[in-house]
Amino acid sequence: MAGKNGAVADIRQAQRKMAAAGGRHIGDIVGWNTERINVSRERARVLLQPEGFDHLILDVDPATALSRAAGEVKRPSGILVQPFANPNGDTPASFGIYVRRSGGGEAGDQYPCGARCRVDLASSRVVSLPPDGAPGLEEAMAHAENIAAHANHLIAHCETKDISGALVAMVKALSGVPLRNRGGMYLLPPSSCERWQRLKPALEDLRVEPITIVMHDAPDNLATAKSAAQGALEADIGELLKDLEKATTDGMRQDALTRRVQFCNELVAKAELYRGVLAGVSDKITAKVKELKDRFQRQLAGGGGGGGVSSEPSFTVPITD
Repeated sequence: MAGKNGAVADIRQAQRKMAAAGGRHIGDIVGWNTERINVSRERARVLLQPEGFDHLILDVDPATALSRAAGEVKRPSGILVQPFANPNGDTPASFGIYVRRSGGGEAGDQYPCGARCRVDLASSRVVSLPPDGAPGLEEAMAHAENIAAHANHLIAHCETKDISGALVAMVKALSGVPLRNRGGMYLLPPSSCERWQRLKPALEDLRVEPITIVMHDAPDNLATAKSAAQGALEADIGELLKDLEKATTDGMRQDALTRRVQFCNELVAKAELYRGVLAGVSDKITAKVKELKDRFQRQLAGGGGGGGVSSEPSFTVPITD
């Protein structure tokens, strides 16, 4: 980590020199490192509430927690965990814990059920029990107890996976765009940078190390920022084009069409936030999104879910520099 932190420090120093020489702020590159996170969901919401991100700490229902715990708790050798194909009707989720017993030679091993984990609706908790109508097997019961304990912990607590998901949602809410295909580092528009900075104490309290590199308008920086912003916007436009084709051929529900219209409004706003780095393509992107919006609105006015191939010409406005 020292090497990575050293590289970030070098970049920050170069950007400070550029700012001192009169460089224009074009946005911040942000990311984060995380330690092993284990914090109550209530505490996480309190920390994120001042910036309005408490809603990103989602509740986890017991059935989801059980399914997740079944996959996350390390299994001892010879233990198999599977959801029951036909569980009893008094629970939304139930898993069997099976123990391998050698059948001798190659006739086939046996996997008797030695325990189960299920959601108890009365308590909204996950419980570990012997198999229905049969005695438990010691090693299976021990694993079932570990699964139940982890599931109940997940109901009330966030771990690294939960906070990482919330961080990605925060960046999206701040109109950030990914710099890498698999995420990890994001570009924020100038208008969102101060809010990210205000989040720093809360994130550190959550055992997150936020990374921020303030970017100024050197040619390489502008090229990187433009590529990220344009690529993200074009990817969103591509998804809208697929949705429009579906709407014109198969039909689409009114509420789904309304969401696409709203998303077009959001894309126009995002393109405006990145106007400073999009150079000559900002207006072309906006024009393309507005035409898509008009076509979704025409579908909406026509009643949506009808189907049938549209007679409108295909959308061909290019986005070129």
